[in-house]
Order: sequence, then C-alpha cells, then structure tokens
Amino acid sequence: MADKIKSVFGAYSEKLQVVVDKSKEKFAPTWFGKYFDWGVTTIGLTYQTAVGRSRIEAAASVVDRESGAPLRSRAELEKYSGEVPAIKQLFKMKESDYRNYLTIQNMANVSDAMKQKQILDLMWGDVKKAGEAPLKRIDMMVLQALSTGKVTINATTNPDGVVYDDIDLLMPAANKLTVTEKWSIVASSKPITDIKLAVKAAKQRGIVFEKMLMTFDGWWKFQASAEVTAQLAGYFRMGDNQKRVGTLDEVNQMLLANKFPYIELVNESIGIEKSGVITAVDPWNSTSVTFVPSGKLGIIHNAYAIEQLKPVQQVQYATNNHVLISKWSQNNPWAEFTGCELNAFPGLETIDSIFIMDIETKTA
Repeated sequence: MADKIKSVFGAYSEKLQVVVDKSKEKFAPTWFGKYFDWGVTTIGLTYQTAVGRSRIEAAASVVDRESGAPLRSRAELEKYSGEVPAIKQLFKMKESDYRNYLTIQNMANVSDAMKQKQILDLMWGDVKKAGEAPLKRIDMMVLQALSTGKVTINATTNPDGVVYDDIDLLMPAANKLTVTEKWSIVASSKPITDIKLAVKAAKQRGIVFEKMLMTFDGWWKFQASAEVTAQLAGYFRMGDNQKRVGTLDEVNQMLLANKFPYIELVNESIGIEKSGVITAVDPWNSTSVTFVPSGKLGIIHNAYAIEQLKPVQQVQYATNNHVLISKWSQNNPWAEFTGCELNAFPGLETIDSIFIMDIETKTA
C-alpha cells in the first residue's frame, strides 16, 4: 500500500475528535451496554484475562480421593493462552464520491454553509460506520455468551478474519437446564413448571433472578402454551376451564405477582459481510431462555490499539466508546480511508449466577 498522507478533508479531519464528540448521539446504541461496563484499558489483553485465570485453572475433574488424577491434553486450555485479536475494519471512499464533492465545492452559486455541510456529511458517513462496526462485534459476542455460555468466532461469524474454536466461558454444568416438555409442543409444554424448577434450583444456591431473556420465537411458544393460558385465565379470574392468551405486559404482571423473573425480549440482528454482501445473523441462540440476576453481568476487557501507543504521522485519530477511529489518504493509487480498531473481549463476571434453559431439549 502507498504511504499514508493527510486526509483530503484537511482541517476538518484534523478536528476529527471534535466531529465525533459533537455527534455522539448519532452513533447506533449498543445492546451490551445494558449489561456490561467497560473495564480498565490495559496494554495487553489475553483470553486468560478476559475469561478469568482462576476459572481456567479451576476447570479440572472431580475424582475420588483415592484415585489417580486423569491425564489431560492441553488442547482445551491452549485457547485461553493467546492474545485477543484486534477487531478491525477499513472503509474506502469511492473516487467518484470525491469527484462529486470537488464539483460542488468549486461551484460559485453554492453557499459556504452548504459546502461545509457537504464536507461534514461525506466525512461523517465513514466515520459513523467505523465508530459502530467494532461495537457490533462486541454485541455479537455478548449475545452469544449470554445465550450459549460461549463466544463463537468461526467462518460464518467472521468470514474474512481469524477462525477459532468456541471460547467456552466455563459456565457450571448445573446452570444449563432442560425442560419437562419442548415448548414447541404447546398442548403439553410446561413453561411455568420449568420456571419454578429453575427458580428453585437457583434459590438453593442463594441466587435470585430478576428476568428471563428470550427471543420472540421463545416468547410465542411460551405465550401459546396451554399451561400458561390456563394460569393466565386463573390470574385474571375468568373462571374454571378458561384460557387466555396474554400480552407480554399481562404475562409479566402475572409472573411478578408470583415472584417469578419477568420476560425481556431479545430481538437483535448483526450484519456480517462476505465478498461485499451483508447478511443478517441472529447471535442469540433461538432455543435459549437465559435467567439473569439484577444489575450488570460483566465487563468488557479492553486494551489500547497499537496506534494509540505509537501514532502514525499524517493519520488523524479519534475515539468513540473505546474504538480508535483513524483517517488518512494515499495518492498512488488515490484513495481516502477511514479505519477502526478495538481490542476487547467480554468477561461474563456473573456467569455462576446465570442459568441457560434449552426450551427444545426435554429432560431425560
């Protein structure tokens, strides 16, 4: 690639941080922000740091005191020993867009205010995408973590980047639940019973749930269940042998009145680009209902980008929510670039207090 030179936007790119700060509300909100705080930014970041060294070292077999220790390969542990890779993306402005920009900038009948707006709008488009893209990857990781207990980085979710096995966040096996009957079998499913069993199991360990996270698909199965419609009819005093399909507000009213966790719907899709085509992916496992306690569930471990420690001459920088945004140009061949980088990985600090119920797996 040709040497980096200053952005074609000149003085405006030199005030890149000002542009970002004045436009904070224009960035898309993150999903993970409801449940995760940012950790302290560090120089380096490994999976051991993010998952928790004590959890990794504690992941051994429980055996009879008189038995020998089982010999294990290090294959499972090796995935926790490396550095967390950077989350990066690059956006290139089309030459045709720049030519259109120059045409308008050179028109005598266009006001200075309109010219300035055109500069900011053209520059902001790529800056906005750069500021959001890495955070969407963190959204994806958190949604996977909360619905599966793992973070998946494979050829489907990361087609043009590195590929790993699942990064298991080491949720206790006892926290993974099945159901008395598949929720898709609405005539005989027992969602209320399943919730009671989950709440009871948690209570025995001193855990209290605030809410249940589920997809619309899970909610519709819950809503249609004969057990739920009968209990809802009873709650609203409709008489014997009556049924009522309730709204989400009505169902949550009933659940809270019975001291159960209430339902919160998850409806997030993330765009994944491959060969220039963006496909929507649902990171939340559709058959998972996740029981969570109140408050924040974890932190986003993060490290400085190398260019924050050693900036490159002629490149202009700004940060948005720990994402490093960079802007520069080159002249052979001509191009204007906007880049982004984030070194981060979610740490599910409350994983011992989170239960995941597979609503399509019947208890044996």
